[in-house]
Amino acid sequence: MESSEYVLLFNGDIFNLEALTDASGISDTEWLFHKLSKCSTDGEILNCFRLIEGPYCLIFYDKLEGNIYFARDSLGRNSLLIENTKDHLRILSTSRSNDENKNTTVELPPLGIFKINIKNFDKSTVFPWHHIDDYWKSQANILESVCGIKLFVEQAVEPYWFSQQSSLEKYTFNFYSFDAQELSAVQLYDHLLKDKEILEALREFSSLLENSVKQRVQLTTKVCAKCSILPCNHSKVAILFSGGIDCTILALLADKFVDKADSIDLINVSFQQANSELENWNVPDRESARQSLTDLKALCPNRTWNFIEANVTRKTLYTNLKENIKHLIYPLNTVLDESIGCAFWFASQGYGLLDGSPFESNAKVVIVGSGADELFGGYIRHKNAYKRCNGTHEDKEKCLYEELEMDWQRIPTRNLARDDRVIADSGRTPRSPFVEENVVKFARSLKPRQRCCFLYDDGVGDKLFLRLYGYKAGLTTPTFLKKRAIQFGSKIANKKENAKDRSLYLNIKPFDKNNHMVWPSHHV
Repeated sequence: MESSEYVLLFNGDIFNLEALTDASGISDTEWLFHKLSKCSTDGEILNCFRLIEGPYCLIFYDKLEGNIYFARDSLGRNSLLIENTKDHLRILSTSRSNDENKNTTVELPPLGIFKINIKNFDKSTVFPWHHIDDYWKSQANILESVCGIKLFVEQAVEPYWFSQQSSLEKYTFNFYSFDAQELSAVQLYDHLLKDKEILEALREFSSLLENSVKQRVQLTTKVCAKCSILPCNHSKVAILFSGGIDCTILALLADKFVDKADSIDLINVSFQQANSELENWNVPDRESARQSLTDLKALCPNRTWNFIEANVTRKTLYTNLKENIKHLIYPLNTVLDESIGCAFWFASQGYGLLDGSPFESNAKVVIVGSGADELFGGYIRHKNAYKRCNGTHEDKEKCLYEELEMDWQRIPTRNLARDDRVIADSGRTPRSPFVEENVVKFARSLKPRQRCCFLYDDGVGDKLFLRLYGYKAGLTTPTFLKKRAIQFGSKIANKKENAKDRSLYLNIKPFDKNNHMVWPSHHV
């Protein structure tokens, strides 16, 4: 939006808009533009951002003063890049990998609200979202060194949702204190669900997660991407669906809040294996998705579930990687970024087979389970942090806590911005119900011993709190499925590759001058 004095570029959603305004029919962009246009000081601008909840990135330009304010939300859910070449300073949602901006582009870390004056691009004021810690400083140092911009820190924003600590750390239950290792997984879960405090914590979590899902599936258009008038009972919401506990919980909750006449798309992606010319689409994620779909159909018999099978050959994969996907993943460049970025891109395109016939999703919103593993201890490195620590249980829990904290701090850089870029390329809005302000605040208020318990097997003790929630809701099959990363469950990745290595396909052209496929050695 633009006026004679201001310009606002806003990409995102303000989900608590109803609580902030009495005006009906106003868009979040319009509301924010009017609020910011009335601000005469930095303090008044910060007050606006203290109020809002939801994923976004933005650029706000004060033409008269020459000041540019730009930011990603405090949880870093939407992408914003910054690149400083010899000719230009660019702030943009996505870029392209080329020689001009090589080694000058970084994902803007969600450190706070940045302020630059157009007369001097060499320095920037930053208003931190929260207090500054060592990780904040390390991210600021990277930004300064790559972009050549000196940062000057001023007062913190401190969003209201973050500062409200009313119900935090009120639970005392400890999964490690239950002497139940001789029980089966089902018996263990039944035993834990007899604990009143655990039940109360699950009820509080359920209320928060349900509200997050409700906002993300209901606050969208009333028609699908192909229809222009009502009534429209096609899917407006799609879920990236591997069959794991995270996405199956989100599907079950989506059923509660999506119009009963609408279908819901469940998109499952499978890749031709890297070392095979055979097209076998029954990969682990396809099989687990079918199993979990059985649970959903039993619990939600009146819902039409469109189970879309996206099958991707290696040639299709590398053709799209060369022409488009590598630019969306940029400036990230590892094997892990290639694998996950491609898996999300093909899934969010929405093309596949529905009951054996070609089908395309018309959903405008894509629900993803991002954040669940980081919040509840779902990665093998969380188990290793606990198991490999030599010391008392308290020492082990401290090691686990530090690993969980590090993963949470890194999620905007490692996952969220990249996934936002690759999914949005489909014309659909990615939404992550687990990465919601109040859900995050609740989950991080739990001690590690209240989120997971590594005395038990994989698929039982990892993400124990979340698995208990799914089990209590009736999801008996996905509750006990072992965690499987999408790059392995979909068979896009080769387990012999090192995830941290630079991807050959994000750094070279996979076709020769005759447009023939060039296969790097690790794919042969």
